[in-house]
Amino acid sequence: MHTLLIDTAALDAEAWSQAVQGGALPRLLRALRMAHVVTRETLREDAQAAWLSPAERWMRRALGLDEPELKAPDQQAPWGALAAVGAGLQPGARAWALALPAHLVLGRDSLQLADPEQLALDAEQAQALLQAVLPLLREQDWDMHASRPGCWLVTHPSLEQVLTADPLRAVGRNAASWMPGGQAAAPWRRLLTEIQMVWASHPVNEARREAGLPEVNTLWLHGCGVLRTLPSNPFVLDEPERKAWRDAGCAWLGALADGLPALTGSRHPHSLRVLQLRSHDALRAQQACAELDERAAASLGAALREHPALRLVLAGSRSWVDLELRASRSWHFWRDAAARTWLDLL
Repeated sequence: MHTLLIDTAALDAEAWSQAVQGGALPRLLRALRMAHVVTRETLREDAQAAWLSPAERWMRRALGLDEPELKAPDQQAPWGALAAVGAGLQPGARAWALALPAHLVLGRDSLQLADPEQLALDAEQAQALLQAVLPLLREQDWDMHASRPGCWLVTHPSLEQVLTADPLRAVGRNAASWMPGGQAAAPWRRLLTEIQMVWASHPVNEARREAGLPEVNTLWLHGCGVLRTLPSNPFVLDEPERKAWRDAGCAWLGALADGLPALTGSRHPHSLRVLQLRSHDALRAQQACAELDERAAASLGAALREHPALRLVLAGSRSWVDLELRASRSWHFWRDAAARTWLDLL
């Protein structure tokens, strides 16, 4: 079996619906004639839906993180702890998170998060910024690792209850709505304020300003939680797919690219490919969806030449649907209306 996950959460529901109704996805609609629903997430308004994207919620389910014996809070997805496993840091019972160097833009009425992918922070700069704040971290029992320039790992007991959002959901929007709040996040907010003061006049940022580059003026926290029991890995990821996840600019996918291969494989692992829309695609929704349609058609066609059936997971900004596709159903033209409905409800 082969699974293709298509994540379109970068577009809000209205932009996605306009792209679907505007005919930007003809190949995907034709492919959905072959589909029937295996599992479908109902539209939700709970805390997990507020903080985790539908693709993240599906991935939690696929990894078995919703199992009660793991005791993971429903609102969290412990991507930081999984990345720590991949980095050989032995996360144990401590809470971990991803900490992404980022740039906040102060607007007239709000804070906006610049796309972290466009920060272009190199390894030398990342290490210099980290070294400058290590004394602050050690004083307050925090530990941080610049495992990759654009995605660091941080651990502290307080992170066990902190709720966070994928930074891609905040890019171009009011970032304050997506920042961790509440009493659990108070230690992080205090630490971050001190870090920002150190970085304001740091040589790395001075050099970046002189070069016309955005300064690194914050760390975006995501993927908090504890992994008390390590899940098994249900996926087979070849190196090109792992590289694609790391290069996608999506923090939690990059963390999984590092962490999943370090887990024990499940009994029947299967291949997984992920196609995503990016934050900048929201500005050119029709064109971006047309490009996604072409990539999806190529991936589905290749998979169906090798397998009699495949799983297609569609994850939008509101919910996800898990479908099984079989080439033998390709002539079911009367299923066009159902296919359009599946896409409209994402």
